[in-house]
Amino acid sequence: MTKDKKDLLTTFGTVLIVMGVAVWGVYALLHWGLGFDVAGRQFLPYHLAGVVPGMILRRRRFFQRIIRRLFS
Repeated sequence: MTKDKKDLLTTFGTVLIVMGVAVWGVYALLHWGLGFDVAGRQFLPYHLAGVVPGMILRRRRFFQRIIRRLFS
């Protein structure tokens, strides 16, 4: 894999993490700012859908080593 491709994956992972964390800002705005009746559980899947793949992309070398050890 080229260095540009690695940087692109790391950048995409960072964007996913930021979007996953930003979900809580939307929750706070709706819950406390506008007074809507929303629960944290409604936002948790969107948070996890951004943060988990983002961390995997940012730490891909760590996970690749683990997978190689398991399946070699």
